[in-house]
Parts: sequence; C-alpha cells; structure tokens
Amino acid sequence: MFKFLRKLVLGPAYFYHVHLIKKSKRWSRSDIENYQAQKITTLDVDFTTKDDIRNNPDMYLRKSLFVPIRQVRTGGTSGTPFKFFQDLFFTRQKERAYLFDIWRDVGYKGFDYKIVVRGNMPKKAIAYNMINNSLVISQNYFVEEHRAHIVELFSKKACFLHVYPSTLLFLVEFFGDDTFQKFPIKGVLAGSEAFPIEQMTWFKKKFDVPIAHWYGHSEYAILARFCHNCKEFHFYPTYGKMDLLKEDHDYKILATGFQRYGTQFRRYFTGDFAKPSQNDCQLDNYNKVHAIVGREQDFIFDNKGVKRAFGPYLFGIHNEFWDYILDIQFIQKTKGNIEVKFVVSKEFNETAFKTIIKDRFELYNVQFIRVEQIEKTVSGKHVYFRQQVQ
Repeated sequence: MFKFLRKLVLGPAYFYHVHLIKKSKRWSRSDIENYQAQKITTLDVDFTTKDDIRNNPDMYLRKSLFVPIRQVRTGGTSGTPFKFFQDLFFTRQKERAYLFDIWRDVGYKGFDYKIVVRGNMPKKAIAYNMINNSLVISQNYFVEEHRAHIVELFSKKACFLHVYPSTLLFLVEFFGDDTFQKFPIKGVLAGSEAFPIEQMTWFKKKFDVPIAHWYGHSEYAILARFCHNCKEFHFYPTYGKMDLLKEDHDYKILATGFQRYGTQFRRYFTGDFAKPSQNDCQLDNYNKVHAIVGREQDFIFDNKGVKRAFGPYLFGIHNEFWDYILDIQFIQKTKGNIEVKFVVSKEFNETAFKTIIKDRFELYNVQFIRVEQIEKTVSGKHVYFRQQVQ
C-alpha cells in the first residue's frame, strides 16, 4: 500500500528529472549553456529582489487554468517575511528527484527510513510520516527526562539522519560521543545552513558516517550539491540557472528558476553570497562556487543552560505566521531568556502570533518587544538572531 502511494507522490516530474539529471552529468559546458538558453528565452531585468516581487507580484506570476498554484509563506534563512506562488505538484516532484540524487551519494535510496530533526515541530513532539517513511522529532523533546526514550528510538533500526548542520552538532553533544557512535546511522543528510569543511571532516573521521550536504532556498529556483571530490558546490543546470553578480568585493548569488507556473524568479537575488570557484572537477561540468557566504550556524541556550541549534525554531515556520509581521529579530542576552522584536503588519493577530512563538520556544522565557523598525547592519543586511551570551 505504502509503496503504491509513494510512487503516486513521486509523479511524472520526478521521473522526467531523474532522466535529465543522468543526461546532464555527461554534458559539456556548451551543452549546459545551450540547454539553459532554451529555458530562458527572455530576460529583461538586470536582477530581481524580494521587494520587486512584493511590490509587483502580478508582473512575476504565470498562471494556467490547468495547473493549480498555491501561495507559499516563508521567512527563509533571512527571517524576513516573503510570499510567492508555486505550482501544487510539479515543483515538489522535481525537488525530490534532485534531493534523492544528492542523498544517493551516502547510500540513500528513495524512501529509506529517516529520523528528522529540523524545523518540523509536531504537536506531540514525535510524529511518524508514513509516506516519507520518516520519524520527525521536535528539538524541544531532547531533554534529560526523555533521554532513555530517544536513545531507544535512535537505536531501534538503521536510519538516515536528516538535520541542519547545527542540529547535528547539538545531537552529538546531547548524546555524547560514545552513545552517538553506537547508533546505526547509515548517513547524514544536512542542508540549509553552512557546514564548514573542518566540521564535516571531523564528524566523518570521528563517527565514520558519510555526509550529504547541499545548498538550496525556499523559492526552489536553484540547487547545488556539495562535492566531496573538489570541496565546492555544483549547481544542477537543469534545476535552474545560477549567476554571480559582483558588487565591490562581494559576489551575489542570482537565481533564475525554470518553473513554468507560479512566481517567476529571474536573476533573483537570493540574499546569499558566494566565493567564486577555484577548482575544476572531473565529475561534471556544472557551474560551481567555492563556498556559500552568509549562512551561519546559530546556537541558543535554553532555561537549563543547554546549547541548542537556533535554526529549527525559525526556519521551519511556513504558515500564516509570516502574514502577521513585516520583520522579526531574536536576541539572547542571558541563558534561558529570549527577546523577540517584531514589526507588525496590517494583518497582525497578537494572540496567534504569540502562541506560535511560545509553542516553538517552550524551553525559554520569552519577552515580546513591538518596534517600528529593526536596524540592519552597515551593509544593509537583516540579522534575524543576535547571540549576546558570552
């Protein structure tokens, strides 16, 4: 029954892109350029920002009577609200084809059993997803009184561990090296945050567990896998087109998506920066960058003084929460306490907003501070979290 349902979830776009991925790995650079030129017939913008899309959403929206679309709300890794439209089926099917290709490097096969500790925070702290064959555990459940139960869950059967890099470090510290080493973890699937090469090298050497790491973003316009051969990020040319825009000494990552319907991202500034590629790689001729700059691992101390990953608390919110505010920032000055600065929108619902925050930050004392604006850095970047505990 589950096998049948999973095949339905994969869908036609999945199988189309599985075939395309295999072909593209043999393409020359001119083959890649020709393919992308066909996908992008017109480009009448130098580059696009979130504000461009916010201010004129219809200009970037493509619809069809035969393809349902939905509105997606996200704060991404910036913590700043952003809404766009996505087709209901094909984008997710396509995404799965590329993620499975990245995960295949560590031995993962479609719908292998996973334990997930990311931004998902089930109401009952633990939930099993039958379709994805994954056990989702809230980071809040990892407290001393539940240790025995969690150790049992991790020991029960072989699994892949789906995490943020920062959550992986939290788990190692929570269990301790000796206990973590005993778990039957077949591979780590770690994306959405920076994962310094030194950390990956340490983890693989210490625990003898392979790591799949990648760079993507909530808008699903471009995707890159970290290559352990050349130590750089390879951008899939059939997923979308990545360009670098040099401004002063910085290189902005621009994304042009290939989705036919929904919001059209054209040379869209993702908010991320990169270091240009320094190496050739024999594995393929994809466009590469040496490193992604600006996505850091952030940690926060709960009311017991335990250091936890901050990312899961914010990055996993994809609901109406982002309708209530125009901006948000979290500040920790003392362990166990957190200040939440926020700028309200016209749709602000105080009860719903505070309930979502308190539910996610249940291990902290939360102070809400309503402000007119949140200061940006000198370079104009929004900082969503400030850790001030020494």
